Amino acid sequence: MSQPKEPSKRRGRAKKSDGESPAEFQSGGAQKPRVFDAASVAEELSLWWENGGGTNYILGDGAGWSVWPEKKILNLLKTKYVRLKPREGEVLSEAEQVILHTMQQRRVEMVLDAIAGHPAGIYVINGKRVLVKTSPRLIEPCQGEWETVKAVIHSKLDFGWSDDEGHGVDQTIYFHGWMKIALEALYLGGPGNFRPGQSLVFAGPKDCGKSRIQHQIITGLLGGRSADPGPYLFGRTDFNAEMFAAEHLMMEDPASSTKTVDRVYFGEQLKQLVVNDTQRLHEKRENALTLSPFFRTTISINDDPDKMRVLPLLTPDMKDKLMLFLVSPAPLPMPTTTLDERAAFRARVAEELPAYAWWLLNEFQIPEDYKSARFGVREWHHPTLTGELFDDTPASEFMQLVDAAVFTTAQEGEGLKDCKLWELPSDAKGDVAGKAWDGTAIELERLLIMDSCSVSREVKRFVAHNKVDRVLGRLKEDAPRRVVYARKADRRAWVIYRPS
Repeated sequence: MSQPKEPSKRRGRAKKSDGESPAEFQSGGAQKPRVFDAASVAEELSLWWENGGGTNYILGDGAGWSVWPEKKILNLLKTKYVRLKPREGEVLSEAEQVILHTMQQRRVEMVLDAIAGHPAGIYVINGKRVLVKTSPRLIEPCQGEWETVKAVIHSKLDFGWSDDEGHGVDQTIYFHGWMKIALEALYLGGPGNFRPGQSLVFAGPKDCGKSRIQHQIITGLLGGRSADPGPYLFGRTDFNAEMFAAEHLMMEDPASSTKTVDRVYFGEQLKQLVVNDTQRLHEKRENALTLSPFFRTTISINDDPDKMRVLPLLTPDMKDKLMLFLVSPAPLPMPTTTLDERAAFRARVAEELPAYAWWLLNEFQIPEDYKSARFGVREWHHPTLTGELFDDTPASEFMQLVDAAVFTTAQEGEGLKDCKLWELPSDAKGDVAGKAWDGTAIELERLLIMDSCSVSREVKRFVAHNKVDRVLGRLKEDAPRRVVYARKADRRAWVIYRPS
């Protein structure tokens, strides 16, 4: 049987004597050491540990986050007067208590450099604690002058800017509206409350300065971070962690396939970035994680028809998710030939961005006719670009086949005669007789694949991969003056008018 432990001679107090004999030490009477609170120390240091991180810890210092080895953490604790050795009768030292508390109660499952739109900090995502190390560099809106920024935007997007009569198309109101909605979502919405925005396409001649708006204005206003989502959107990789570290997803002259199947895939991937509230983050050697980032996507491209064939097809379900801006070759308001001139231009624009942001958030109002319930501002498609993109769609191809079709028919008393579709007998009556064809999609397909039709071979190849009824539905949206839906009591009919 163990003997009771004697009181420690190192703990106690001295009892005063009567003045003639020395003071008497009475052991065990000293005040107990203070109760140490490991949680408050870890909180003060903003100390965290990543699950599986070994002896490395994560420390926040107000300016960001960094990884520290345990030895350095112990040295830091010593500067906070935290004991590194246990007191007598204690199992763990104060420093060991801090380390143990951090590993048990301040454990994170994942550490990410950034999540677009999220300030640095700790987030609970899908029930897991995630640490985000860096924040977007948001500017502070401030009332002031922004003449250079205004001149850049108008010189590129307002085709009446340099026209004394002002007859050119002014696209700036759409850009200001898009930019205003983006700033409100990023600056005022916050994580989990971001509003979607269309993808912007800037198309113009070579060296016209279209990427200036992307780099200097959009990236500057949206946190100063940009990334190229091309490899992921084009299906070249499944890993997309780089995208999630930037608010502005920016492509310049994307090099991709012009095949229709690849453009359709690109369009579907781009639509997900535009409209989905959540996105799937997939890092190498890590499990995928579903997040709610803030994204705005822009593309700059030469307006050459061959270059533009990499863009998604302008189908009805894609139209409202794209802004198509034609960029003017008008000169910039400042020279940018030399390195010094380029630096001066960037500095001037950066200096004026707070004033532009303040104007967007406090003064600029989107006119009622330009508003959209989903995106805040409705889409804009410059007619020149719309025509070039529509020409590549299956609907456009079918319309071209219909217009090119010549039917050889037997006319009573006249022998064989060539005629166009709208000259054939159909249900079209009244003023449209001879100017339009009226019938069902099946009837139209049968006519076009007949041997008497000049394009029957091409139509047979087309209908092998496309449904005529669906294509006509798209033409109803894309070419409303040519194709009209005319539902009747017993069938779904279509009216196809001859070209004007």
